[in-house]
This record gives sequence, structure tokens and C-alpha cells, in this order.
Amino acid sequence: MSNDLSSEQQQVQMKAKIQQTFNSVADQYGTGGARFFSISGQTMADLYPLNGDEHVLDVASGTGALAIPLARHLPQGKVTAVDFSSGMLARSRCRAEDENLGNIEYIEQDMTAMVFDDGLFDHAYCAFGLFFVEDMVALLEHIGGNVKTGGTVTVSGFCGQSFMPAAALIFDRLKSYGIDVPDSFSWQRMSEPDQLDSLFSSAGLSGVDITRKSLGYYTDPVGWWEVVWNAGFRGLVEQLGDKLDEFRREHLEEVAGLMDDQGLWLEVDVNFTRGVRV
Repeated sequence: MSNDLSSEQQQVQMKAKIQQTFNSVADQYGTGGARFFSISGQTMADLYPLNGDEHVLDVASGTGALAIPLARHLPQGKVTAVDFSSGMLARSRCRAEDENLGNIEYIEQDMTAMVFDDGLFDHAYCAFGLFFVEDMVALLEHIGGNVKTGGTVTVSGFCGQSFMPAAALIFDRLKSYGIDVPDSFSWQRMSEPDQLDSLFSSAGLSGVDITRKSLGYYTDPVGWWEVVWNAGFRGLVEQLGDKLDEFRREHLEEVAGLMDDQGLWLEVDVNFTRGVRV
């Protein structure tokens, strides 16, 4: 990304790249080797009991990994699912129709500029969406402003060592191919309890509760590539162009060396953090 661009222009370009990536991966997102999204969504929906008649907001809703299990818990309630990826929302809508769930409203909208009446929702959720923005406090404040006083905001984020060591290998190999990769993973900005406490406090949310869950499982190198290709890594590896096949072969040979007699362990630890709007 050119250094001649202003910070605002860089953010616009980054947002466009993210949107394009998620539109591309919508059909396979959260499946196969990357099924941790579905596992985490179900876990998040089950973690905090609902009465069943609430109106809840699901921010960065994606393909419905959280919205759909939430909707099952709300027979007299409703989920408003917001995402800026039309492809993701279309996939979620199909899944909801397959389950005859009619209590999900879909809105294609940027999560940083949602337009709702203040305090419209009983609760709000954001699964793996907060760390995509530079100013996480501002986004969390924005989400909280849509919740009634006394309502809650719940977010999920990966713990710092998730996807290691395979993720470190892919970053190192991308660097060897001349691809500009970040110094750290974006989720590591909110991967530890002290970071989450500070984030929620700065956003004006009180009574912070953090629950850590280990949601990892065994897969194989092909399953790991499904994570790479159908999740946030895709935007990086697509930059390889005609070198992609060569890169994939070399990287998966490295990853195969991490396997034990049960397969390749995919480390996925998740923090679920809830705060109350005061």
C-alpha cells in the first residue's frame, strides 16, 4: 500500500480489500478445516442465556455462524445481522431459509457506520470483527450505543497463540516471496485479558466478564489450507499470483512436519468478552 496515501485513504483501501476477500470466500467460510467459526458461533450463542424475546444485533455477522444459533434461542425475538459483504449475507440467508428461521433481518452496512436508533437493541454481539479496524475502542463504543442501558455487548477474539505454529510458518514463507506482511496478527491486539479489560473500560462498558474456551481440533495440511484460503489469510496469499501453486506446495510440506500420529493440531483458543452498557 503506497505511503503517499493519507491514513484515511489507506483505511478505505484496506476496507475494500477485506470486503473483496470475504465476498470471495463466502461459500466455503466456516466449513471444513475452518469450521472453528461455526463451533465458536454456537459456543458464543450458548454462553449467556437469553429470555427468548429479545431483539439482538449481530455485527460483522458473516455467513451466520452466530446469527443462526442466536435465532434458534429467540423464538419470540429477532436478530438483526449486519455485514458489509453481500456474499456473506447471501450465504447466511440461504442457511437460515434451510432451517426455516424467519427471525433474522439482514442489513448490508459498514459496521463502523451503522444507522440505528440509540438503544434499539437488548444486546449486541460481534464475533471476530473488532480487530479488523484500527480504532477498536471507537467501534466498540459505536456498537454499545445501539444497546439499551443495562444491555450487554459481547465480542469474541482469538487468543494470541491461535493458529500457531502454522501461521508463523506461512508469514515467514510469504516474506521469502517478497510479500509485505504485518509484524503481528491483528487479533493479538485484543488477545489477552488486560487488553480486553482496557478496551471495554475505554468504550464505557462495565462489569467485564471474560470466558476463555479452547476450541481446537485435529485436521491435516489440506484442512489447514482451507483455513488459509477461506479466511483472513487469503488476501495475502492471493498476492502471489502465478507463484501461488509453488508457494502452496512448499508451505504444506513445511506444515506436514508439524503433524503427530493424530494429525495436524489446529490451535484455536477464543476469548468471549461481555460488558454492560451503563
